[in-house]
Amino acid sequence: MNPKNKLIGASVAIVVILGFGTLGYKLLTEWTWFESFYFTLITITTIGYTEPAGLTENGRYFGTLLIVVGVGTLGYALSVAVQSVVSLEIVSSLGKRRLMTEIQELENHYIVCGAGRVGRRIGQEITARGLDCVLIETEDQAEPFESDGYRVLKGDATKEEVLKSAGIERARGIVCAVSSDPENLYITLTARDLNPDIHIVARANEESVIPRLTRAGADKVVSPVITGSRQMAQMLLKPAVADFMELASMADKLDLELDQIEIGPGSGLAGSSVGDGIIGSSHDVIVIAVQGSGSNVTFNPGSDRTLASGDILIVMGKRNNLKNLRRTADPSGVP
Repeated sequence: MNPKNKLIGASVAIVVILGFGTLGYKLLTEWTWFESFYFTLITITTIGYTEPAGLTENGRYFGTLLIVVGVGTLGYALSVAVQSVVSLEIVSSLGKRRLMTEIQELENHYIVCGAGRVGRRIGQEITARGLDCVLIETEDQAEPFESDGYRVLKGDATKEEVLKSAGIERARGIVCAVSSDPENLYITLTARDLNPDIHIVARANEESVIPRLTRAGADKVVSPVITGSRQMAQMLLKPAVADFMELASMADKLDLELDQIEIGPGSGLAGSSVGDGIIGSSHDVIVIAVQGSGSNVTFNPGSDRTLASGDILIVMGKRNNLKNLRRTADPSGVP
């Protein structure tokens, strides 16, 4: 039994013995409920005041039983409670130390600030792809995510030391998904200052905040209201397109994904054409677009399109095929 359950069990035992004694004295004497409770309390705690008036013979028999059972139960329950509190403190301290050690060893991981309904889903998407993720959440909101097995760093994401503890300097990306636009703005500014190369995605509740977050350093800004309304309109006006986009994003239900893969240094795909390197190979994926230098995107590239190191492929295919293509495109193994 874990320390938390032991502490709950000890508390229940104390309440039960107090209730048992109070009810017994109430039934066997003419005392009030409070007098019965009070005498039960001083009996099991062995304070030993003078016997009160009106205690019947049956009441003395019951008091004897209460002393034998109650004192022992109370002593055991208190010892278990103290042991559980100490154990919880030790477990918490060791758990925090282990978490900080794990985070210090992470590289190219992702940080999610604000693990609410939006942040939880983002964390699920990241971990589902086998990538490392650190959630930053306040003390009072962190417990549900810890029980789900996430790396949860308790603290205020707007503070520089908290972001440093999450490994912001070594992280590959960060999501600012707290419910407050000013806090997201401040997190974006701090993250960009601590790591100029990090990819930042920020949440905006108000449309007027979007340009401010962009100027603060966010690479992408997402407004759940705008995105949701556009998607609902597309479902209404262009249901077939909406079905296709939904199909492309259902990685948790289908063995089919829409992914981006960067061609790394030393890749065998660099210098080859789309037709020779991908389409004509055994990767069995669909190349939707290629983003070259200067963020120039070529949609539906021809088979003669020459690939270069640094190009980003937008591809669709089965999960295993995408993994094989990623290994070919980036021999360094960076996800």
